[in-house]
Amino acid sequence: MPRTIGAQILGHLRAAAPSEGVGLIAVTLLGGDGVAEATHFYPGTNLDASPSRYTMDPAEVLAAFRDMEARGWRLGAIAHSHPVTAAVPSETDLREAHYRDALMLIVSLAGTTPEIRAWQVVPAETATWAVVEVPVMGMGAEAKAAATGWRGRLGPVLEEDGAGPGQGTRGGR
Repeated sequence: MPRTIGAQILGHLRAAAPSEGVGLIAVTLLGGDGVAEATHFYPGTNLDASPSRYTMDPAEVLAAFRDMEARGWRLGAIAHSHPVTAAVPSETDLREAHYRDALMLIVSLAGTTPEIRAWQVVPAETATWAVVEVPVMGMGAEAKAAATGWRGRLGPVLEEDGAGPGQGTRGGR
């Protein structure tokens, strides 16, 4: 992730405190193998104004999706903050993860230094869904990614559970 986009995300999420902040990260696919790079951050308004959940304004979601489509970009991640808890998906985050192919980027603001982690929700053999952590490139995870051989992959944006573009994104801790 380019540092400028990372700085935009951190600035927006910090400004939303003590409520959860939210925004969308657009990506450009770099090749046929699904590897993608973050290209733009769309800051969102948390209509819930809550420290434990978020609903991004549906008008902002729709505008972001329209802009992504016009530019040939895709939804790569939904970013949100956890003002007082760790950067780990909560039960609410998982229950309301309607865009399963988009990463869940969570920034914990609980400590003096933000904790930034990304998660992919994937089908599991023993449960409906599993959560797998993926490194956030450009935000301190390059060494971890190199050590594990991880390369980011994204597929088409899913519109499950009736949450298509324009219907908002919801989640919380």
